[in-house]
This record gives sequence, structure tokens and C-alpha cells, in this order.
Amino acid sequence: MLSNFILFTISLISSLIIGKLFIPILKSINAKQTIRKDGPSSHLTKKSQTSTIGGLIFLIPVFFITLVLCITKKEFLTLDLRVVLCTTFVMATLGFIDDYLKVRKRHNKGVSGWIKLLIQLLVSYSIFHIYKEGACIFCFIWFFFIIAGSSNSYNLTDGLDGLLGSVTLASLLGFFVLFYQTGKFELLTFSVIFFAALIGFLYFNRHPARVFMGDTGSLAIGGAIGSLAIASKAELFLVLFAAIPILEALSVILQVISYQYSKRFLGIDKRLFKMAPLHHHFELIGWKETDIVKRFFIFQVICTLIGILILLKVIFSQALA
Repeated sequence: MLSNFILFTISLISSLIIGKLFIPILKSINAKQTIRKDGPSSHLTKKSQTSTIGGLIFLIPVFFITLVLCITKKEFLTLDLRVVLCTTFVMATLGFIDDYLKVRKRHNKGVSGWIKLLIQLLVSYSIFHIYKEGACIFCFIWFFFIIAGSSNSYNLTDGLDGLLGSVTLASLLGFFVLFYQTGKFELLTFSVIFFAALIGFLYFNRHPARVFMGDTGSLAIGGAIGSLAIASKAELFLVLFAAIPILEALSVILQVISYQYSKRFLGIDKRLFKMAPLHHHFELIGWKETDIVKRFFIFQVICTLIGILILLKVIFSQALA
């Protein structure tokens, strides 16, 4: 526990230092966020001058500290940790390329959605191949559903200052308990490092944000959460540990369905929400951005606590059986 506290402190301080040094560099190269024109109009004026690719602020200490531990402690680099590290790295790289293309071309069209899905499919197949003992084709489909679903849902959640970062902190709390109770201490340590680095990033991303994490950060977070769930065989707990991202993704799906159905069968443009993802709907009905972030965070914490209680009940029931 003491070593994890030390790693937490090192990760937090590293993230703060990197953020302090990195944000001026992003501004100097004009790496500004390109706001989509079909989003809330207020974002075009308030957020268009904010730097992006800020996910590197927390990803650099996460990868560096974890790799140092892997080198100094050979037993730390377990198969599960390799899966999580590689998945997070691949998704972070995909996100970085996406952000780079957006910054260079000065529009919000980066890597196409189909290419992203293809990369997520390849990542899922790699995980399936690693855990292939006793696995079947349905396991591969399940892994793809988890990786693609987690990556894209966390990506969709990144739309307000501090929203995705705070929601992810709440998600990781559930994994802390899960890994401690199941003895997966290398994944616990990785999660602690990730948690601390995210806190450091939120110092710069809180409202009004000085930097956005971009797809570099959001896709990496989604990949990390999805692979952590697979590595710990706790995918079903994502329903609670990732409640907000799931609701955000569902709002987009339901919005598309309602639009297509009303247009095709009713001949009118009828949508379920004022705008999707869900946080934009609440913006347009008059909620302040900071209130949305606070309420979404509180809701995620409550869902995570419920998940922890269910997890502990299951573990204790198995121990007594």
C-alpha cells in the first residue's frame, strides 16, 4: 500500500509538471481543438481556442512509470498487464493520429470511423488470441463489443470541461476494489498510476479548460477501461462502473434510431433528444456546464458504489460457499 501511495504521488506530480510544460508548446504550434459545427453554438466561441492532444499529459507518466516498474520488477509484467498496456497504447496512438489530422487539416474529420472500428477489431482479435485457451468465436465477438464499446463510449463522453476525466476517476474506484479483492495487484498499481495522472490532468482541464485531452486521451481511457474489464473477467460490471459512458453512447444510438424512424415512416424530423450525446441535451435545456459535470460525476460515483457492493457480496458469497 505504501509503494502504491508513492507511485500515486510520483504520477500526480509528473502529470502536473508535464502539463505545465506541455500546454505552452501546444499553444505555440497552434494545436487548437476543432469544434464540430453541429454541436452547441456556445462551444464554437468558448472552446475553439483551447489546445488539444492534452491526453499526453497523463499518458506519458502512466506509460513511463509502468514501464520502469516492468523493467525493475520482472514479475510485475504479467500477461494481463501486457494486454492492458498494449491496448491502451494502440488506442492512444490511434487517437493521437486522429488529433494530428484534425489539427493539421483544421477540421473535425480525422481518422474515419471505419478505420477506427478496424483497429478496434484487430485489438480485440489480439486479445482473443492471447486468451484463446477455452475461447470460442463468441468470445471474440464479446471482446470486440467490450473494446469497441468502451473506446467509443468514453470518447463520446469527452465533450465538456472535466467531464470524462472525473467520470473515469469514479470508474477506476470500482476497479481498485475489484483488483484488491481478486489479488491482481499489478492491475491495481496500474490503475492507481492512471488515477493519479488523471487528477493532475484535471487540474488543467477543469472549467474553464486550458487544454482538452482529445481522442489521444479519450480513446486511450476507453481502451484501458475495456481491457481492464476483460483482463479481470469483470466485463458485466462495466454496466455500473461505466454507467455514464454507456448512457452517452445509448443516447447517440437512440437519437439516430428516432431520427431515421420518424423521417422514414412519419415524414418528419423527430428526435428523442435536443442533441446527442446526452450531455449536450442537458446543455440545450439550460443546465450549466459545471452543473452537468458535477451531476454526471455524482451519478457515476453512486453507480460505482452500487457495483462495489454487488462485487463484495459476490466475493463473500463465493468465500462462504
